[in-house]
Amino acid sequence: MVRGHPIRYRTNRASPIPSSGGAVHIGTNHEGRQQRTDIELATECVVELIRTESIVAGELDVLFRRHGLTGPGFNVLLIIDGAGEPLPPHVIGERRLVTRGTVTGLLDTLERRGLVRRLPHPDDRRMLLVDVTDQARTLVRKVTKELLPRQEELASGLSAREKATLIRLLRKLQVSTRTPAS
Repeated sequence: MVRGHPIRYRTNRASPIPSSGGAVHIGTNHEGRQQRTDIELATECVVELIRTESIVAGELDVLFRRHGLTGPGFNVLLIIDGAGEPLPPHVIGERRLVTRGTVTGLLDTLERRGLVRRLPHPDDRRMLLVDVTDQARTLVRKVTKELLPRQEELASGLSAREKATLIRLLRKLQVSTRTPAS
């Protein structure tokens, strides 16, 4: 899929391809409307997830850019600041679910901006710890004051119950799509 150009598929015909779950649901429901197959529903789920991520990320990127940040960079600052103590880069990567290389690039950028500093590990000379600077703490508070109401606004189309259901379903999907690192 090209960003901004959703995948198109027909929902008015039954797919002969079974989903990974087994049976294909072909036919009409009791009201005479044609039912979508598992594969069509799965495709629509993925398309809507991608579309929603694109919209939300785009909205939040505007906010982060206003402060000279990216979403991933802000997330790294939150992880370190929230820990209340310096963290090794691999722990930051585990919490962000990204590779060491990605963390290194993010830390390099944040360090150049004076938002993080690398410190020697007190017990292991081979390791480093990363801490946020006072400038970063101030920036995190400032961005968070804008971010929280913006997130509330973005989710305002859902009731509290729908938000809780969405969170539960997204977490379930995340667990089911995780694969062991190779």
